[in-house]
Amino acid sequence: MRNRWVRELFSFSRKERWGIIGLLLVIFILIIAGKLIPFFIPAQKTDFSKWESEVKTYLAEAEKIIPGQKTAIPESFDPNTIDSVSLTKMGISQKVAGNWVRYLSKGGRFREKEDIKKIFGMTSALYEQLDSFIVITAQSTSQLPAKIESSRIKSEKGFRSDALIQRSFVRKDKENVGVQELNSTDSIRLLSIPGIGSVLASRIIRYRNLLGGFYSVSQIREVYGIRDDNFQMVSPYLTVDPSVVRTFNINFSVIGELGHHPYIGYKTAKRLLRLRDIKGKFLAPEDLAPVVTSDSLKRLVPYLKFS
Repeated sequence: MRNRWVRELFSFSRKERWGIIGLLLVIFILIIAGKLIPFFIPAQKTDFSKWESEVKTYLAEAEKIIPGQKTAIPESFDPNTIDSVSLTKMGISQKVAGNWVRYLSKGGRFREKEDIKKIFGMTSALYEQLDSFIVITAQSTSQLPAKIESSRIKSEKGFRSDALIQRSFVRKDKENVGVQELNSTDSIRLLSIPGIGSVLASRIIRYRNLLGGFYSVSQIREVYGIRDDNFQMVSPYLTVDPSVVRTFNINFSVIGELGHHPYIGYKTAKRLLRLRDIKGKFLAPEDLAPVVTSDSLKRLVPYLKFS
C-alpha cells in the first residue's frame, strides 16, 4: 500500500507513452536544428563604424577640455637662449615658461635634450612634442648670464678654494654616510647625503614611486632641482637594485596607470589604448613604436611586461 502511489505516478497509458516519445523527438529535432542552422544561414555582421565615429568625436572633444593639455606648435629652438614669449607662442603654459626662464636666469643650462624634463610642470607628452625641435649648441651650454659671469671673474680665486673644500668634504663624509640603495632608502636617510635637502629628498621619493623604482642612478637627473653639479656630488653615495623595479603588463593596464607614468603621460596612454584595440595584444617593445618616441621607449622597457 505504501508504494502504490509511486507505481501510479510512473505508470502511463498507451496514449501517454506515445505522447512522451513524440515530445522527446521534437526536443531532439530542435537541438539538431540549432546546431545546423549556422552552417546554412550565416550570422549578420554588425556595423560598428557609426559607434567608432562617435567614440573618436568624443575623444577629440575630451582632449580639448583637459586642463594643461595645450597642443604645442613648436619650431627649432635652443632651450638655453629662448625667452618666455617664444615659449608661450609654442603653446607652453605661462607657469612652465616662467619656471624655464627662472632656471636659466639662475645659471642653469640644458646640456642634453632630456634635461628639459627637470623643468617643474614639464610633462612627458609636452616633451615629446618639443623633442624633435630642440637644438642645443655648445656655445649656449657654456654661456653664463652676465651677472653671474661677472661675479665668477671677480671671485675666481675664492671659487677655487670653495671647490677644494667641497671635494675634501665629500671624500671625508662619504666614509660616514655610506652608499644607499635608491629603491629601498627613505627621505630621512637621503638627508644624510651631501647636496640633498628635505625638498630634494621628498622629490626623489615621489618620483621613484611614480616610476615604479629606479633601474639606474642616472635617472635621478630627471628629478626637478637636480643639476649636473648636484648629480656629480650625490651619485657616489647611491646605487640601485634593478630587480626590485615594479613592472606592469602593458596588455592589461588601464589609462590611469599608463597616464601617471612619467615616461608615458595621458596623451600617449590614450594612443596606446587605441593601438591596442586596433592591433590587439602587444608582443614586444617594437609594437609600441608607432605611438611612443624611441627615447621614451628605451627608458620605458625595463618597466614593461608583455606576457
